[in-house]
Amino acid sequence: MIISSKSSREFCLILFVISSILILSCASKVNPDPYKKFANSAIEAQEGIDQAMSVTFDWTKAGFIEGFSSNPESKFSELLIEPGSGFEWTWVRGEPPIYVDVANARGALYNLNTAFVGYANLLAKLAGNEIISVDTFDQMAKDMNSNVRDGAKALNLNVPAEGIAIFSLAAIEAFKLYIENKRQEYLINGITDNQQNIEDLSVLVISLINTMRISIAGYYESRYEPIRVAWNSSTGEKRQKQTEKMLNLNQQYSDTIRTLQELEKTYAAFPKANADLAKAIENPGLSVDGIQELYSSAKRLHRLYKELKKEEE
Repeated sequence: MIISSKSSREFCLILFVISSILILSCASKVNPDPYKKFANSAIEAQEGIDQAMSVTFDWTKAGFIEGFSSNPESKFSELLIEPGSGFEWTWVRGEPPIYVDVANARGALYNLNTAFVGYANLLAKLAGNEIISVDTFDQMAKDMNSNVRDGAKALNLNVPAEGIAIFSLAAIEAFKLYIENKRQEYLINGITDNQQNIEDLSVLVISLINTMRISIAGYYESRYEPIRVAWNSSTGEKRQKQTEKMLNLNQQYSDTIRTLQELEKTYAAFPKANADLAKAIENPGLSVDGIQELYSSAKRLHRLYKELKKEEE
């Protein structure tokens, strides 16, 4: 069969149109809404975490001051620190007071969540087609990974042998391809390739929270013992004061445990929320329950902080 030159041109034109449609469908715009909500949730979580942890720091420090001052066996020398040869220092008393551990954990949680916020904001920019060069993205990803590793190292956290990072190497390469080609499949690959890293980081933070929970429980036991002794050896108004102190201690402990419990829920929600981002591309109508769960938990942290501040006042 002989095909005319006109038919041949028409056939080529049809092929070109079909190819263009296929390319455009692969590079169609990603719905940025789930990514914005993911980023907003991470920001809300960061603010709630820092605020709620500040309350825990305040009451553990106040408790240390009260307990140390009222103990006749306390020595002023136990309040001193020993400067090192560089920028380091240690407590003369050996083990630092628990409020120091809380302060360190607060700083670590802030730094680690800053990495989550940076990751979420970066994805929101990519999904929103904000112009980011490959070199800029590569440097931002490396900086976030470095911050995560430094934070884990500073706290002597039990990280995997291969280390810890918020961006996997495979994910970095996939995101670079997305920046260059704007094809949805590369964005999906980047998110899914990064899923294990998000899960590992979430587990690491939750282990830190559980370590704090155990420390707080031990602190509670050490605080109530002198109150119990004083209550047993007193009567009348003095016993009433010890009763009030015990009830206040109970409230402070239960508030702190509620805070840590909500922190655990927040970090446990990050991996599912990350997985939802890829699902939202493949199936735009799919419910993103993980992102909503993360957002709700972050909001609860804020409400909890307000409740705790009100109780302090």
